[in-house]
Amino acid sequence: MAGAARAVSVSFLEHGIAVLRMQRGENRINKEFIDTFHSCLDEVESNKNCKGLITTSEGKFFSNGLDLQWLSQQSGPESFQQFITSFNEMLGRLLTFPLPTAAAINGHCFAGGAMVAFSHDLRVMNSEKGWICYNEVFLNLRLAPFVMKVMQLKANPKTFHNMMVFGQRFTGPEAESAGLIDKAIPSSLVENESQKLLQAWLGKDGIQRESLHNMKKDVYADALKELYTLRPSKV
Repeated sequence: MAGAARAVSVSFLEHGIAVLRMQRGENRINKEFIDTFHSCLDEVESNKNCKGLITTSEGKFFSNGLDLQWLSQQSGPESFQQFITSFNEMLGRLLTFPLPTAAAINGHCFAGGAMVAFSHDLRVMNSEKGWICYNEVFLNLRLAPFVMKVMQLKANPKTFHNMMVFGQRFTGPEAESAGLIDKAIPSSLVENESQKLLQAWLGKDGIQRESLHNMKKDVYADALKELYTLRPSKV
């Protein structure tokens, strides 16, 4: 892919906020995406002046999920399971990241893209366009127990049921009403509002990294126990 943009980039704003920007259209998730995402997280962690993290994109999509075309070209179920494990490990790292995190959801956020969004502490979503959805039920796919455990903490029981069993999709305002996101706001304000939310929780002195990392591990302990346990990919 000569000349193609890096799958994910990182930049640092004033006030100690890092921005991870997914920058390949639908932002389909494959091995290159995961490797680049980890590299960006490494940069953020190594920057001792950084106090918070925003993940976002531009245009129509936040992320449209796994790169199914790329996956279809991998050899056999073992390769598939290895990839899913590596993706879940990326989500686990993000879920317990030692800084406050916010997903600035600029557009459609489906399946694996929703997993990325819900692995953040905070979510701000475009109120004008885009859905957030787990559509695996329509693809004859099953979600890892790790993801299910996380979502049971992120959604109330009725919303969790409808989102998983029926693949219900939510607009920004609907997601806010359901408690899935913190705020739905016009597209031009999504990233700025995410920064404001982070700064509000950070306060003047920020949050000590080790303390935050340990607290997140405790909050998500049941989910993290399932991190390496994968169900069959097909029913």
